[in-house]
Amino acid sequence: MSWKDPSSRRDLVYLLLSMVPIGYTITYGTLAELTGTSPRAIGVYMRTNSEPIVIPCHRVVATKGLGGFSRGLEFKAKLLRIEDALDNTGRPKRLIRNVDEFWDVLEAQGLPLQAEIDP
Repeated sequence: MSWKDPSSRRDLVYLLLSMVPIGYTITYGTLAELTGTSPRAIGVYMRTNSEPIVIPCHRVVATKGLGGFSRGLEFKAKLLRIEDALDNTGRPKRLIRNVDEFWDVLEAQGLPLQAEIDP
């Protein structure tokens, strides 16, 4: 796997992105807010991802539209259709638009929140 150091911002982005469930997408802005960086930096991290299936950068989308993808937008849309993440008009079905929604989705998926993890 290309991420190994969760203390680095890039690897934290990859770790949090890996937690986005199949069938969901997250905006560049939300991922940026979760990690204390900018949407543009998130785009750079996605572009330099050497394992785009393992670290599902195709699940990161723009607020309006799919955004970019290093393997091309057709391939991004295909991956999202396989995951049932797009509606019949090509828009994300379950888009995580803010930090609260991110944690709500994880909780609904049965993933423990930080406060619930024993030290």
